Amino acid sequence: MTDFFEDLSQPLSPQEDSRSLQPRALCDALADRVRERILSHELAPGTAIDEVALLKDYSVSRTPVREALKLLQHEGLLTGRPRRGMFVTVLSPQEVREALALHSMLSRYAANGQGHAPGPDTLLSRMLEMAERQLRLAYGPSFREKMRCEASDLDQERRAAASGAVGWRASSTKALT
Repeated sequence: MTDFFEDLSQPLSPQEDSRSLQPRALCDALADRVRERILSHELAPGTAIDEVALLKDYSVSRTPVREALKLLQHEGLLTGRPRRGMFVTVLSPQEVREALALHSMLSRYAANGQGHAPGPDTLLSRMLEMAERQLRLAYGPSFREKMRCEASDLDQERRAAASGAVGWRASSTKALT
């Protein structure tokens, strides 16, 4: 069995990773696993979260499951509905455009050296991570492809800006529409 911290990039089935939830706080480890299931669209937007299934899948008690779900709700990945439970958040088209514009602006800021080299604990890196998480929620498995297209568009805008054809305001306004 590989070390829990070695490779979290490949989501494991609940049965495979239930044993590996011990090294950290259970709610944090469980939140990581459920987050990956949400962002990969294994749990698609709009899906009801079944607490009992999570209890069984990960062999944990109700408390860490509820704490993990609260963490994910705080991150905007889950939406609570009174007397109905938790659901995977469905972003509106406007929210997707806003997340894309925010990611684009922050990426430009970092690329232009104005944000210096963002470390893992800087405000810039946390904001980029938050915007990326929202885009992964919206795009699911096609996230990488959509972001490659966005990067290509940004590259074209940079070249146009360098030639004086487009200013920052015009390109950021375009991203919002």
